[in-house]
Order: sequence, then C-alpha cells, then structure tokens
Amino acid sequence: MSAPLAYIVHEAEPQLPLLADTIPADPQTEIQREVQANLIQAIDSVLRQITDPQLHEISQTILTEMLRFFEWLSRIENNLQKLDTLLESLSLLEVLEFEARSLIDYVDLKATVAAGRNERLHEVLDGISYGITHDLRRVFERELVRGVTEHSIPIVYGKIMHAHGLLTNCFQQSTITLLQVFSPQLDASKLFNDVELRLHQSLILCKDLSSLMRFVRLAQANGDPDVLRSVTARILEFRDGSMQYLMYKDWRGYEKLALEVITAIENNLDPKPLLHRFLCFLELLYGHVKMRAVLADEFPYSSKDDDQ
Repeated sequence: MSAPLAYIVHEAEPQLPLLADTIPADPQTEIQREVQANLIQAIDSVLRQITDPQLHEISQTILTEMLRFFEWLSRIENNLQKLDTLLESLSLLEVLEFEARSLIDYVDLKATVAAGRNERLHEVLDGISYGITHDLRRVFERELVRGVTEHSIPIVYGKIMHAHGLLTNCFQQSTITLLQVFSPQLDASKLFNDVELRLHQSLILCKDLSSLMRFVRLAQANGDPDVLRSVTARILEFRDGSMQYLMYKDWRGYEKLALEVITAIENNLDPKPLLHRFLCFLELLYGHVKMRAVLADEFPYSSKDDDQ
C-alpha cells in the first residue's frame, strides 16, 4: 500500500495563493500558450462587438475571470507531471473553488438581472450559474477533493486529475456559450485546439445516450423490478458521467425528468408515462448531439434526418 500523501511529502505547509493576480509565473507549454492567445483574441473580438455598456461590463467581467481560471488550471495540469507539487495543486483547487463561487454570486445577483432584457444572454448566464454550481458541488462535496491528504499518492493524484478535467470542461463550456451569444459563428473546437478531445467526448456521449435509451425502452416493455432497478442505476450513472458533455441548458431538463422517473420507481408507482417522456427527451438530445460539427464525418446526414 502506498504511504499517505501527508507523510510522504516533506515540505512546509503551502500558503494559499493570494486572490489577486499575484500567483507566481509558471512555465506554459507551447500548446497552452497557443490556446491562451486564441482565447484572448476571441474574447477581445467579441467584446468589441458589444455596444451596450452594461452588457459589455458583464461579459468582460465574466470572461476575464475565466481567463484567470484557465491560467490556474494550466498550472495544475503542469503540476501533474511532478508528484512533489500535489499539495500546491490542492491549494490551487481551493482558491479556484472560492473564486468560482464568487463569480457565480456575481452572475446570480447582478449579471443575470442586468441581462434581463436580453433573453438569450439571460438564458446562457442562468445555464452557466447552474452548470458551474453543479460541477463545484460534484468536485468539492460529492467526490471529496477536500481532506484527501491522508490518502495515498495515487488516490490524491487521481482525484486532482479528475477535478482538473471536470473543471476544465466546465469553464470551457461556460466561455464558449457566452462568446457565442454575441458571435454565433465562433468555432469552439478551434478556440481550445481540442478537436480530437471533443470528438472523443461526443462519441462517448452518443454511445451512452444510445445505451440509456435501450434500457428505457426495455423498461417500457418489461416492468420487472430488476429491470427498473437497472434503469435507475443507468440514469444515475449517466448523470454522474457523460452528462458533463451535454450543453448546460440540457442538464436541468435531464435531472428533472430523471428524478421524476426514479421517484416513481422507488415508490412503486406506474413509471411508464414518465419513461415515455424521458425517452422522448433522450431521443431529442441524441439528435442534437449527432448534429455537432465535430461529428459531421460520423453522422453525415444528421442535419437532415435524425431518425433513430
């Protein structure tokens, strides 16, 4: 068994980085520098298009914070190559959580209200708030990144790597959806130079949605308790896994319908009407995912025909 991290890393207790922009410079890879340059250019271009002073201020505040978040995530990514920096990475995650929650407070209390007259922006900000809150809760509450220093190094490393992946996807999607409010033609895959990653994620999403739909159809045809329990397990598995690759705007709809189905099954109610609604929603999601640009070569006719 590996020794606990707390006993194997002999170094002074790390200090949390200041919440201002005073984190010491960290060497970036060529890819990270390219992504950062692309992102700054895209943000500057979009901000120049926003003529409303209030909407400009809101967007600039949020996107500037996202740039800082990506800088910290890049540092954590680089730290994953060095086992003696795991405690520093945990400290950075704590700062990132604090700053992200502060940003959500800003979005909920000021930005969403100010954007009320712009229906599309209001909807996107609401989705950003919901999505970031969901992932912060998952990383820091449900999957217990806090208090992991008593675990072995492989466990700590794995939790940091998983948290980094979730938060990177979370903040990338938030940035993309906000930029596309003002620049719908923005190519998200080129922005973050991650075409292969997005293709991989979209294929996983298609596979898992297809599998979940098969289980729901089976439950519609066969109401056996074992089958219904299997559907419940699959619904929760998707929520805790591939749902992160959906658009934020679809998360709330999935969780609402999933809860209704699970509640009906657990209370021995007739779940068939709810299973039908849930299946229709999943089929709609599946059709939308197939139309993603990154999947054009996989589903060349999806934009014209989304029949299952």
